[in-house]
Amino acid sequence: MKETAKIFSQQNRPTMTQIALENIREAIEKGWLKPGERVVESRLSKELGMSRFPIREALCYLEKEGLVETIPFKGVRVARITPQDIEDLMTVRCALEELAVKRAIRRMTPEKINRLKEIMEQMEGALAEGNKEDILNADLYFHQSICEFAENSRLLNAWLPLASQIRVCLRMEYPLFPTSEEFVNTHVPLLEAVEAGDEKTAVKLVQDHICGATNRIIPGHRQEKDDS
Repeated sequence: MKETAKIFSQQNRPTMTQIALENIREAIEKGWLKPGERVVESRLSKELGMSRFPIREALCYLEKEGLVETIPFKGVRVARITPQDIEDLMTVRCALEELAVKRAIRRMTPEKINRLKEIMEQMEGALAEGNKEDILNADLYFHQSICEFAENSRLLNAWLPLASQIRVCLRMEYPLFPTSEEFVNTHVPLLEAVEAGDEKTAVKLVQDHICGATNRIIPGHRQEKDDS
């Protein structure tokens, strides 16, 4: 049987838009670009060594993620996060992750459990090394993996655009714990409940985990604004 010729070639290299997107997103998540700060295309074009077009495309994606906003006649700036923004985000996140953990438990396999354990080990390894960035990356990936294990593409596609905003909130929450170890250990009971197939406990732990984060971040955010 004659093999059909391929129409499209596989693309492995990141596009300029992807490079711009990752760089600008990282600058916002890590606080190099501050809330309310103008995002100047000409400056980014010069620093990243690319034309303005991929930067403009990247900013469109970031606006959909809620990390930047366009102000008429003033340009693009890093979005300011308010207590209401945090509450709205966490309410939606909680609803999605409650559904995700219920579905994930019903579809759990030893391989998936091992993957969650590996992520937990990565988090603990980063804790031992004092690597805050890797702790936050593993934290986010732990929750993303549960959403993936739910095996519902629409649920995952609803969660993924929130990931950058969730990471910003994680960065705000992390220093509010007495120790980094306590931050990491908040995931242990959830992993145990998922491994035990205890759906009711897992849902309650997701609620407590996200509500606890909300209750820590909002007062901390308000205090930071008062001190500034």
